[in-house]
This record gives sequence, C-alpha cells and structure tokens, in this order.
Amino acid sequence: MGNLIKVLGKDLENCPHFSWTLKVNAQPTEAETAVYNQVSAVLEEAHGILAELQSYNGAGQEIREAIQNPGDLALQERAWNAVCPLVAKLKRFYEFSLRLENALRSLLEALTSPPYAPMQHLEREQALAKQFAEILHFTLSFDELKMTNPAIQNDFSYYRRTISRNRLNNQQLEAENEVNNEMANRMSLFYAEATPMLKTLSNATTKFVSENKTLPIEDTTDCLSTMACVCRVMLETPEYRCRFTNTDTMLFCMRVMVGVIILYDHVHPVGAFAKTSKIDMKGCIKVLKEQPSNSVEGLLNALRYTTRHLNDDSTSKQIRALLQ
Repeated sequence: MGNLIKVLGKDLENCPHFSWTLKVNAQPTEAETAVYNQVSAVLEEAHGILAELQSYNGAGQEIREAIQNPGDLALQERAWNAVCPLVAKLKRFYEFSLRLENALRSLLEALTSPPYAPMQHLEREQALAKQFAEILHFTLSFDELKMTNPAIQNDFSYYRRTISRNRLNNQQLEAENEVNNEMANRMSLFYAEATPMLKTLSNATTKFVSENKTLPIEDTTDCLSTMACVCRVMLETPEYRCRFTNTDTMLFCMRVMVGVIILYDHVHPVGAFAKTSKIDMKGCIKVLKEQPSNSVEGLLNALRYTTRHLNDDSTSKQIRALLQ
C-alpha cells in the first residue's frame, strides 16, 4: 500500500479502542512466522493467477467455427487444441482456490485463538492481519475479472460437451488424465458461481466456525467486523483518505471491507444487515457509493448477490433501498 495507515479508535462507533496498522512490509513476529510463510507462498502465486486471468481471451472464434462446421474435422481438432490448454489453466485456478482456502483457515486460527481477543490479535499480529486483507483483495479482484469474462464458461462448456460426444478419442484420453471427469464436475460447480473465490472463502469460514465449537463465534465475527469498521473509517475520513497515495489503495480498502462483510454475513447467525450487527452497513454502503472507482458497482453487486441475509425480514427497508 505505499504508506503507513493508522486508524486510532476515537469515535469508531461499534469498534473497541484500538490501533490497527497496515504496512507494505509488516514483519511477522516469531510466533507468526510459520503461518506467515505458508500464506506468503500462496499470495506470491496469487499475483500470477490474476495476471493469467486478466489475459484470458478464450477460444471463442475456434469454437464458433467448429460449431458452424460440424463435419469439418480439421476445425474440430483446431477448436479442441485451442480449448485444452485453457482448461488446464482453469484447473490451475480451481486448485489455487483450495490452497487459498487452507491459507484462510490458518489465518482464522491464528487471529481468533485464545487467550487473546480478536482486537488484541489484530494489534499483535499485524503481518497476519495484512495477509488476511490481501487474500480478500485478491478474492474480490479475481471474481470481478471472472464475472466480466464469459469466455471462461463458454470454453469449459465446449470442453465438456466435446468429451461427452466422444470425439477426438485419442486426444480426449490424454486430456482426461489432466482433467478427469471427477475434476471436471468439481470445476463445473466452481465456475458456475458468479463469485467462485468468494464462495470458496465463505464456505471455508462457515466450516471453520462449525468445526471449532469451543471457540465463541464472536471471536470470528468480531475480527471481521473490526476490519470492516477500520476500512470504512479509512474511506470516509478525509484525514486518513488524504494519505492514500493512489486509487489502488482506496480500491484495496473497499475490497477488503466488502470481503469481510460477506464473510461476517455468512457466519453470523443474524448476519451483517440486522440492527444488532456490529457492522455499520448503512455507513459502508454509503462510503462505497461515494467513491469514484469503476469497480464500485461490482462490489455493490457482491453485497447484493453473495450475502445470505440481505432479504431477511430483519433487514431495514433503508438498507435495501441503498442497495437498489
């Protein structure tokens, strides 16, 4: 992020008093090192994943020509040869989501484990808190790119249809070693989601809470609500916002805020939109709408379509109207 950003807890409404820091090079303490190194390896790969997805052009032309000329075996083979390496790339993206899920679980364990409260964890383990934020930033970035690239679904659908018709048998057998039927089924479920990475993290957070029954659910939700509060205050307070060196920093904060809101809404019994929620949803939505970024609509759509409790009776009409 360019510069040091500190938010001091003066009037942070639902947030306890704290000092939370995000740094470019926040150094882990000795106790953090094992988890930090594990997550760092995943985050290093994340940059390459985003670059590959950003440059993903698909095999639309080859597929169209093959479909329009079903009797031309040369065009069928050309389309198949174009699609297979793309499907291998989609498989790498899917497998990366599993590694990201494991990394998130390790961070949740580190940031919620006793004897410290979530606020103390965020102050003590700033390097891990930053990594948590970076995972959410990557997740929202990946899903934004995926949602605006229909070639992904088209390529994978063509691949599966071609296999099911038993064409190009020799090449199919070779390809199925790379993406067999079981893997293809799992990938199909993954890419059918509008926001597949966010869905993966939401499921992982829900599973973490359900499997750790001795851990109070508030330890997880308080960690998430605190991060949402920090991001909102950084975005809406001129004193902090003026320190942002570029729009990337602002977008980083927006993505992290939306990401933790969605995770909170998935794991909290009444969700993020209820009056008893520790997240100021009106404030978060308003501050999103005030930002000039082109990505704001995608983030608002994430709140509209990937949360669980927006349409509950406990959600006020005012919040629903804000998200119309």
